[in-house]
Amino acid sequence: MSEEKATVVKVKRGGGFLSGILIGLIGGIALSVFLFKPDFIGMLKPTAPTHTESETAQIIEEHFTGYTAIDFQDAVLGKAEEKQELIVMEEPMQLTTTITHSGLGDLAIFMKTKNVTYHGTGIYTVDLNDISVDNIEVDNDKKTVTITVPHANLKTVNPDYDKIEFEDTELGMFAIFDLTLTAEQQTQIEKEVMEGMTEILSEDKYMKQADEFAKMKTWDTFQPLVSSVAPDYKLEIEFDSSTGQH
Repeated sequence: MSEEKATVVKVKRGGGFLSGILIGLIGGIALSVFLFKPDFIGMLKPTAPTHTESETAQIIEEHFTGYTAIDFQDAVLGKAEEKQELIVMEEPMQLTTTITHSGLGDLAIFMKTKNVTYHGTGIYTVDLNDISVDNIEVDNDKKTVTITVPHANLKTVNPDYDKIEFEDTELGMFAIFDLTLTAEQQTQIEKEVMEGMTEILSEDKYMKQADEFAKMKTWDTFQPLVSSVAPDYKLEIEFDSSTGQH
C-alpha cells in the first residue's frame, strides 16, 4: 500500500498587500478626476499678461529710465524754501515834484515855488513760497523739467532821502523869504512822492522787464538742482497765469 504525501504550498501575503495599496491609490486618483475634473490642459497654457505691451513699456521706462516730479521735489522745494522771495530786479528812478506856497491873496507876486527831486529804487521779487509739487512737471521724451513760477511783483519802493535835491526857490516879485515846510507838509509830500514812484514802477514796461529777469534768475537758481538729479535734463521756466502782476 503506497503512502500519499500531501504537498504544502506556501503563499507569501506581502505581495498582495502592496498590490492592494497601489490599486487603492489609482482608484482615488481616478475618483478625484471624475468628481473635480481639473483643467489639466488649461493649467499647461501660459498665463495671460496683466498689462498691455504699451503699459509694460511705460512701467519699465518710469522705473528704470525715466523721472517723475518726485525725483526733483526735494531739491527744488528745498531751495525755494531757502530763498523764499527771490529778488529779480532793482530799478532806480527819480521823481521831481514842485512845491508851491501861495502868498497873500494867492497873488503870483507873493508866490514861492521850489523843485525837489527824490530818488528811490523799485525792488521786484518772485515769491518762491508759492511753488509746490504741482508746479513741477517732467517730460522724459524731451528730457525737460518745467517749473511754473509766479510773475514778478513790485515788492517795495525804497526811497533814498540822502539824495534829495532841492533847487533854488523861485520868489514872486514881493516874496522875500525862502520857502519852508512844516514837518506835516514834508510828510505829506514824501507820501505823494512814494505813491508817484510806485505808480510809475508798476507800468507794463517795468513789469515785463522784471519778468524777463525773473526767468533768468529762477533758471540760474534751479537748473543746477535739476542737473544734480539728471545731468542730461534741461530746465524750462513758465509763469503761473493765475498770479498776474501787481
